[in-house]
Amino acid sequence: MKKKVLQSAFYISLITLMSSVWSSCEKDDPIPQVVDLTAKVELSGAPTGSKFDELAIKVKNNNTAVTREFTANANGETTMTTLEEGVYNFEATGKISYSYTDYEGKEQTKTESVAGLLENVSISSSMANKMVVIKAFISTSNSGWVIKEIYAAGTKTSVGNKNYNKVQFVEIYNNSGEKMYADGLAIGETQVTSVTDPNYYAPDMVNHTFVHTLYSVPGNGTQYPVDPGKSILIAPYPINHPTEFDPVDNNLLDLSIADFQWYDEHSLALQVPEVPDLIKHFSYSPTIWVLPVLTNRGFVLFKTDNIADYVEKNMDKRKNNAGNEMSSVKLDNTKVLDAVDLGHPDKIKVKTITPSLDLGFTYCSETYSGKSVRRKVSHVEADGRTVYQDTNNSTVDFTPDADPQPKQFKAN
Repeated sequence: MKKKVLQSAFYISLITLMSSVWSSCEKDDPIPQVVDLTAKVELSGAPTGSKFDELAIKVKNNNTAVTREFTANANGETTMTTLEEGVYNFEATGKISYSYTDYEGKEQTKTESVAGLLENVSISSSMANKMVVIKAFISTSNSGWVIKEIYAAGTKTSVGNKNYNKVQFVEIYNNSGEKMYADGLAIGETQVTSVTDPNYYAPDMVNHTFVHTLYSVPGNGTQYPVDPGKSILIAPYPINHPTEFDPVDNNLLDLSIADFQWYDEHSLALQVPEVPDLIKHFSYSPTIWVLPVLTNRGFVLFKTDNIADYVEKNMDKRKNNAGNEMSSVKLDNTKVLDAVDLGHPDKIKVKTITPSLDLGFTYCSETYSGKSVRRKVSHVEADGRTVYQDTNNSTVDFTPDADPQPKQFKAN
């Protein structure tokens, strides 16, 4: 009898243990809830009768990194089935077509590229309205000035394996078929980084870009012509770096070919008399402007009449996320000629530039990697002129982790 009691007690304990384990597994591994969601793309100011065409919506689950793609109808709508609960980014790209009457009274049809981005949306089965609206913008290719390349990450010297960031440069390219003048053309770097969360400029970014550095090309308006298919190279140290620092170091670049330098009056700076200085309108740094080796800020080209007066009238002061007052220049987005947002895909938290200027990001994977971000070639004209790709989406327009090619216009 005692044996049977012991056996019964054993089996009861075993069943209890198994039930506990099963219950624990159920608690630790809940079945994911799924949601059927409607997504709608809206284009502000779209002409009457506009229809979307080839409109794709890419959906990324920020928790799992799983990406899915859906096709929207001519009205910009699609149903997304069985999305797991989580935080999502929605990216829309496609075309829009509409009819209009030209100046001769003839009926014409026009097709333009559109793009939109909606970030960090929480999707759950408890949502009252299971719909998301993605605001889109017409993404018109820029046929003028474009940022061809940014070399900010720096390099490791082949002699001594030391961090070296004096070889930084930005190259600006005339992507048009006409001669243009660089006089007054300005470059700015965004105040916030792509990891500044939340972006305390976000409510005002639709109309403005906020920069903490702004330098412009000098000149009277026709002093610095740039032919089609040519560029201007700007650098803080426009010298032949191997010659000046170490002739046997094959990781350094010859930047004596630079057209301009950004120079700050400081002991850390080096002024090269043969190379014209950019005009410094504003800089956050009391020493020298160094491009971010983390490649996590945006860059814009900007042009306006009387830029010095513009800067004086458009200073912005506000507190950052730590409560410290920050100063920046508020640039009118309608005067921004080109924009490139930088941020590593695994670290991006916010846009530093509105999606209407640049929908995506480009990046360098590592600091001091000897790599740049370089714009892709669209095609080469019959006369040999290189035309660079510009869809206002740096994710597709740029090659990340590229080998620096200052003043080189290769087709690959």
